[in-house]
Amino acid sequence: MVEGATDSVASARRTWAGDGNGRSRWSSWWPRRRADVGIALAIGLFALAVAVVQIMRVTEISPIDEATHIDYVWRIMHGELPHRGDTYTPFTLEEWSCRKQASVYNKLPECGVTDPSQFGVIMENYNAWQPPGFFAVVALMTRIGMVVTSLDPVTLMRLSCAIIVAVGLMMVYALMRMWSLPRGLAAPVTLLLLANPFTLMVATTVSTDAPFLVFGVLSAIVLTRELSGKSAALLALIAAACAGAVKTITLASLVIVLGVLVLIAVVRLVRGRDRWWQPLLTVAAGISGGGLVTLLWGRYVAAHTPTGWENRVLGQNNTEYAGNPFDEWLPTLTHVFGYTSGSWEGAPVTTYHGQLLTNLAGLALTVAPFCGLIALRGRERLLAGIAVVGPVLVVLLVQVQSWVREEVYFPIVSARYGVTLIPLTALVLGLLLKPLKRRGRAVVWCLCALVLLLIVIDSLGVGRV
Repeated sequence: MVEGATDSVASARRTWAGDGNGRSRWSSWWPRRRADVGIALAIGLFALAVAVVQIMRVTEISPIDEATHIDYVWRIMHGELPHRGDTYTPFTLEEWSCRKQASVYNKLPECGVTDPSQFGVIMENYNAWQPPGFFAVVALMTRIGMVVTSLDPVTLMRLSCAIIVAVGLMMVYALMRMWSLPRGLAAPVTLLLLANPFTLMVATTVSTDAPFLVFGVLSAIVLTRELSGKSAALLALIAAACAGAVKTITLASLVIVLGVLVLIAVVRLVRGRDRWWQPLLTVAAGISGGGLVTLLWGRYVAAHTPTGWENRVLGQNNTEYAGNPFDEWLPTLTHVFGYTSGSWEGAPVTTYHGQLLTNLAGLALTVAPFCGLIALRGRERLLAGIAVVGPVLVVLLVQVQSWVREEVYFPIVSARYGVTLIPLTALVLGLLLKPLKRRGRAVVWCLCALVLLLIVIDSLGVGRV
């Protein structure tokens, strides 16, 4: 339960204020948490090491919009923002022609060519409308990397994303510990997320999905605090504003959590609870933070969109309605479950056992929430319920957004739109394993060791398809 799960957090807060002996917060907190800090760092460093190996082995450009992201970061590094209608910079074209991209290999010229007429692909940066938050962070990290290393900018951009993912995994471990999962379970469950294809994909390419673990954990912490009776308004405000500065769909998990908080407030009101309105303050803060950033950026984009501009990618992944909107959406409602569809990995790391891991990870992240509805109780069951309905709600958010903006829909909804729900789903998996005794936990560690071994040899390209 959350009451017990957050005892350690409350205890840490009391100690932080100091005790009768006048000890500092740090001196009392550090002895109790240094083991957790060490484990979290080990998890982050392991993930970073695997990502570095894969970055060095896979040089080609990812088809998941990586060229547009590289171009955006490069522009910010040179003091400008891209706008709709802008074509790729010579730097991006040169990198694209030399690194290649398997999906458009025959449409790219020989290495070093920067003449747009020689490229048989869309020359407009079609993601220039996205907010600059993520790109600014990666640009700063890349600039720092260029000062202290001799690595090329694209490699440094990818390493920046790897660091963000590593931090996200460390935060997932911290979330597990907030819910009182023992270290012996929190660590392997967190490490098992490396088997999900999106984790390493966004850690080894320049991807706006790199912070998905960070924002997923922040959303879960907002829910955790409210369930334990503590206000999360300030955290919701900051998390929503930062997520809105990355891209709208990054808000998905937080929007779902805010919706749950509205229901919690209603239930508390009906039951006559004190301070039933507290969750509504968090909802208002989250809506204000995310809404304001989204509104302001939308105004900026509209003001800098050229007259007569047309969306060049409209109709490539989406299509116009042939009937009732909900009828078109209905077959897509299960597309996000498992969080594997729409992922990508380069040829050097595409292996048979890697594909098996992807399928098993998808199965685990699909089954765990439904098992949680049966096996868990109280507020832990609420988490499982959110993990069950979350993927469906993400699909509806994506489809409604596309309908409102351009009156189109996605026949296939990529699971990457819902990856911010992965930390919450992993938490449910951890809570299911919590009753395991020593032997059961030993089995979990053996399974984790096997998975990590397969991940490492997958990154080394052993058993390539």
